[in-house]
Amino acid sequence: MRTTSRARRSRSPCSAAPALPEELVVWEILIRLPAKALLRCRAVCRSWRRLTSGADFLLARHQRQPSLPLFVSSGQILFVSIGQIRASGNVPGSTLDAFDLRAGPAAAERRPAILRFTDCSPYLEFKVYASCNGLLLLSIWNHRFYYICNPATCQWKALPSLLGAKVAALYPHSSSGEYRVFYTKQTKPDVDAAYYFLTLGSVAEPRCVGLPAAAASASIKKYIAAGLLFGSERPSVYVLLHSCLHWILYSSQLEENALIVFDTVAESFRGMSPPSENRPFRHLLEMNGTLGFSHIDESKMLVKLWVLQDYEREVWSFKYQIELPMLELRRSIDKNCSLKVQVVSEKGDVLVSCSCFCHLFHCDSMGKLLQKFRRRRVFSRPIGHWFKESLVRHAFIQGQDGDHVVLPPFFQGF
Repeated sequence: MRTTSRARRSRSPCSAAPALPEELVVWEILIRLPAKALLRCRAVCRSWRRLTSGADFLLARHQRQPSLPLFVSSGQILFVSIGQIRASGNVPGSTLDAFDLRAGPAAAERRPAILRFTDCSPYLEFKVYASCNGLLLLSIWNHRFYYICNPATCQWKALPSLLGAKVAALYPHSSSGEYRVFYTKQTKPDVDAAYYFLTLGSVAEPRCVGLPAAAASASIKKYIAAGLLFGSERPSVYVLLHSCLHWILYSSQLEENALIVFDTVAESFRGMSPPSENRPFRHLLEMNGTLGFSHIDESKMLVKLWVLQDYEREVWSFKYQIELPMLELRRSIDKNCSLKVQVVSEKGDVLVSCSCFCHLFHCDSMGKLLQKFRRRRVFSRPIGHWFKESLVRHAFIQGQDGDHVVLPPFFQGF
């Protein structure tokens, strides 16, 4: 009997299967897992915990993560896609969500909420100002409280120095490795704005970086000095590229298109020539390491997309003209609803949302409708920022760890 049982054990699949090399498991399998699954795998053995906690592994994993468009949703969250529930729940309050559109209709879905507010009103009293390397910079209750947080690690820190500020960007300084917040505290329209950066984790006072250089055009200098670049109701959307921050400056009083650039190394402003289109409803995005510029004619449902082919000489190349299926989209929504369009990938993927907040459409660069999400009892809109998950832990937000620390409202909902 003992011989038989031993023979059976020797023939079992588990004992016969060869063990995978640890390097293959870590760098080809574990590195592809979402954050929650990876954190569970760290409990399997000490070796996995050590290897997946190293700085080189965490950085490589972050670089593999997709950049996903962010949405703010309020109400009772219920998403339906092509008649099938993708994510549901009776969740009051507000959430910050990301959509993964990479793998087509079978896999595209709203990921689990990145942040959730349990006591936020339907009028969206919080704003996301920046998303950088897995970090989010947001304010709550009309600029009264600013926070920096990493949703994947649940690290966070309040930023009282930014009380009353108009935040423009969060960026890593290329030479020092510091993370800095770029902002202004200009409050009166007849007083020139002063721009500052705050170094996160530093005890030094915020430092003033001044106004645009004399080479900038007079009209551009005028609007930057008035603080209008970052003073709108909607937080400014920017692109960080070549150690420079880029914004679109649009005003009906400007006679020219304006791309504003802030060099984070030289700490100076300059202007950049945009494509020739001189119309509103324009957006910037990063397109596979280059600067993308989209012009959207929402009355005709036409999207044009350019790429900055030569950054130094400011040469733009026209890439896509996307005619969206207006008749097909209109059949699904109320006739009084208007449509809002946003380009969300370097491949020309487009998200279209309606003003009645009941539908979201995903189209490709050929204008083909790939999928349709129907949203019930929820106020939802894209915010123009992208999120790339990271498990890298930062020293400047380590101080809030501890069992007796009261969590901020955006983590209390989990």
